[in-house]
Amino acid sequence: MSFNLIESVKEILSGDMTNRMAGILGESPANVQQAIQGIIPAILTGLMLKTDSGDVQDTLNLATAAARIDIPFNLNSLAGGTVNSKGMDFLKNIFGEKTSVLSDAIAGYAGISSQSSSSLLSTAAPAALGVLGNHILNSNMNASGLRSFLNSQKKKVLNVLPTGIFLNGIMGIDDLSGIAEKFTGSELPEKKEKSRMKWVIPVILILLAAILVWYFMNNQTPPGNQPQAITDSVTPSKDTIKQDIVAENKYTIKLPDGVLLDAKKGGIEDQLVIFFNDPKSKASRRFPFNFDQLSFNNGTANITNESMVQIQNVASILKAFPKAKIKIGGFNEKGGDSASNKLLSESRASAVADAIKAAGANSIQIAGVESFGSDFAKYPADAVDSLREKDKRISISVRSK
Repeated sequence: MSFNLIESVKEILSGDMTNRMAGILGESPANVQQAIQGIIPAILTGLMLKTDSGDVQDTLNLATAAARIDIPFNLNSLAGGTVNSKGMDFLKNIFGEKTSVLSDAIAGYAGISSQSSSSLLSTAAPAALGVLGNHILNSNMNASGLRSFLNSQKKKVLNVLPTGIFLNGIMGIDDLSGIAEKFTGSELPEKKEKSRMKWVIPVILILLAAILVWYFMNNQTPPGNQPQAITDSVTPSKDTIKQDIVAENKYTIKLPDGVLLDAKKGGIEDQLVIFFNDPKSKASRRFPFNFDQLSFNNGTANITNESMVQIQNVASILKAFPKAKIKIGGFNEKGGDSASNKLLSESRASAVADAIKAAGANSIQIAGVESFGSDFAKYPADAVDSLREKDKRISISVRSK
């Protein structure tokens, strides 16, 4: 039977191993298991991107070096959230300046502390690399053979990347074909011309489209009805919750009951339908599905009228999947009174749950609401607004499907 890289790494980081890690770190076993499910494909994806950028020999050297150290490592090194320094060196070799970003994303994804996330990453990295390194040594593989082998594993790795969570945003990829280095910002000289051509044509098309739109707008405005400037006075009246900025590429989703939804690629509707249709996806207590077109009147739990489109879409999805049960979670940013933050996030989660029921979903499909306030906020109270906005979200946890 052919060697399956990701399954082999999972065997090293088994359930028993993750339970021991959880005990040492003082984290929930379920949350640590969730973290590992994100960490393994993240590390392997990083390796493949590194190899695609031309660093095949460096990847080979990195993996064989890991194979020659003791794996599995001494788990007691995790005590107190200690970071495995050798493992962190491996990570930085793969992800460069994105290492800390990846660590924060894993923490938010799995509901663990940033310190525990860094510890798990630095522990899992040498394990994953060691598995690959042992296969390289046992197969007497050279750099060319390694490139071919990793190419054969791409689909298997991508298939287990968490759907709609942080990885696409951090990795910046939809697939691994022909991707240049994403983490160091470097680009190989021989690839620069091809890369340049890839963006020149779209930019020209965008400029042409902009000119046409400008021409149309300026020639269709009736006399005396000149457009008025939009002032900042509107901004304070709304409190927008958008965990992910979704591109404007709308498309139609057909639900099992024949209902058609106008949605956006990568939006919560898209993510939920993919999840419910995937026989391999499993219900859990985590909250991975974030509303991306939802806003409230500032400082209140009053949902704005324009948000009701997505509310109705979610209700339609639940009706199309009658066995599904969800829980609504409310999250807030740091700053101000923590008790007030928690109360507001709970009120908003309750308002969303009530709105989904009112939109036609069966009430028994809403398993309740949960408020986290700023407990899982990643950014400090003095961070810029664009970062703090990411901590304000209403999310869905699928409890059964």
